[in-house]
Amino acid sequence: MERPENDRTITIKINGQHRSYEESSDIKNNIDEIQELSNNGVIDREGINKDPDSLSLEQTAAAKEATDDDDIFEWILPEETVETDLKEYKIATKEKKENKKGIGQLGKSFKKNGQGRMLTSVFLTVFFAIILGTGFGLIMLKLVLSEHTVEVEQQPTVTEPIIEETKQPEAIESAVLQPLTAFVIQGGVFSNLEAAKQVQEDYIQKGISAKVIEINGQAVLYLGIASSIEEAKEIGKQFKEKGYDSFAKPITLDEKTIKGILPEEKKIIDAAPSIYAVLAEGVTEASLTSTISDKVVEKMKNGLNKVQSVDDKQLKNEGIISLKSELTKAQQQLLVFKESKDTASLAKAQQHLLEFISIYHTI
Repeated sequence: MERPENDRTITIKINGQHRSYEESSDIKNNIDEIQELSNNGVIDREGINKDPDSLSLEQTAAAKEATDDDDIFEWILPEETVETDLKEYKIATKEKKENKKGIGQLGKSFKKNGQGRMLTSVFLTVFFAIILGTGFGLIMLKLVLSEHTVEVEQQPTVTEPIIEETKQPEAIESAVLQPLTAFVIQGGVFSNLEAAKQVQEDYIQKGISAKVIEINGQAVLYLGIASSIEEAKEIGKQFKEKGYDSFAKPITLDEKTIKGILPEEKKIIDAAPSIYAVLAEGVTEASLTSTISDKVVEKMKNGLNKVQSVDDKQLKNEGIISLKSELTKAQQQLLVFKESKDTASLAKAQQHLLEFISIYHTI
């Protein structure tokens, strides 16, 4: 069907696309007529003044219905689509530098293997604990070593004295112990050794010299010595005045042969009787006169020089060592008495000489 020449084309822009629609001349004529009636104030059938625009729309709708089927205009509208002209923005993320070595790579490998963050955290904790522990251990070890080094450096060098070994001389076959005559003040004779020793202890506690010596199967108690029998009797009187029974007598200690002694020990054995005689003279003088002359003191010192020069390390016989010791102590007590006039020192000197006689007898 041909369209009239005066048909007009309507162009509509939907969603940015231009679409053309033609408008028939009849519709246009009807619209013009309706527009004119409206302008003149024509009232519709219902008696209500229509708004020109509303009336125009109704006439247009009626005219469209009257058009021929061939002239029907189908309004085809596209489906509504929401086009959002949104600009795409890319969020730039800072690339993490992968630590291909060390702890980061190990942690990443744990994540890839599905172990999770917890295992990684535990591993890192243990790893750092080991590192810190090892570090502190090395520091402490270094401090200990340095302190030890300082102590070693500061420690003075002590040079131990070189001890020269004294070569012991060979023992000689035998030596003769000369017989000894002593003048003693005897305090009693006992058949029971224990009873005699009890009396001895009582005398010593009272400040009186006393010594029990077994002679011929009897326990004899001696209270002192003298350089002669007469002087022994005088000293015995002093004991009687103090209430102690006593009487003077000489005793002789027999000659003895001692085997297997050293040369230095033989010197003591040979000098012992003469030294004892000098000390007996000194103790007698001190007991009777309460003094000791310089002459006797000089004789005592000269006699003891013979044995005091002998080193005890060169002696091995206990009896001979004891002889030397008792003679030396007796002299020391006599020298004390000479200076102090102390009767206790004199009693001690008598005691050491009685001990000498006992050892000389039993050696």
